[in-house]
Amino acid sequence: MDLLSNVDQMLEQLDGALPLKEEGLLGIPVSLTGMNLNALKIQIEKRGGELQRKMGREIHPAVVLLDLLATDVKGEFNSTIDDYCLLTKNALRDLLQAAIYDELTGLYSRNILETRLREEFRRAKRYSLPLSVIFVETDDFKKVNDTYGHLEGDRVLAYIGRFIRAHLREVDFPARYGGDEFVAILPHTSGDIALMLAQRLHNQFGIDQKSTNLCETVTLSIGVSTMVPELQGEKELLDAADRAAYKAKAHKDMVWPVVNADPDAEAGAPV
Repeated sequence: MDLLSNVDQMLEQLDGALPLKEEGLLGIPVSLTGMNLNALKIQIEKRGGELQRKMGREIHPAVVLLDLLATDVKGEFNSTIDDYCLLTKNALRDLLQAAIYDELTGLYSRNILETRLREEFRRAKRYSLPLSVIFVETDDFKKVNDTYGHLEGDRVLAYIGRFIRAHLREVDFPARYGGDEFVAILPHTSGDIALMLAQRLHNQFGIDQKSTNLCETVTLSIGVSTMVPELQGEKELLDAADRAAYKAKAHKDMVWPVVNADPDAEAGAPV
């Protein structure tokens, strides 16, 4: 395919990059990629109009794009055009996939989790909306690696990722936090509902795992946090869920029954 056809395809993509629809690149929302292509579209249209007036004829958008990339334009273009580079569509898709998704589990990556949690926290605080977080830890995961090897450990993590994706709601945002830890953001969800969802997830994990061919049965310890006025930022919300999961892990194979676990309470007994 020639350059002009490639640019035509790109501009077709840009036609969908309207802020109200919050559409981003290759179907991935701006909230995940951080790339609002509407700005580039406006630049191409404006620069194209200037070139057409100067040359007295219609200018193909490919020529306009190359002009923007190749010319040291002073002022409004110069401040933003350096944010863009030319990549093949497949290369760009692969790059975005690697940045946004965890390859092993298929869940969102930790970088994207932090961005999304910050956005959801600010939205919940601004409009007084409920927001909860589930923190999931795998019990005795080191034992799986030590006993059966890292390939089996990877199979366990991949299975947990598939399970979480299959059993959370469409509005929820599941991510791999790191190692054998997972986090799910639950927008518009109160603490009571989040605890119910976490308990359902925990119970179903034990049932579904019976039909797998994993070398050893694994269990999950889960903690839940929810928005309260005392929480000043998204990190505190995440830390509260992590703290509850830590307390659950002292027992193993359970959901800590209290949201926003008290940091001063003993890990061995719910309060």
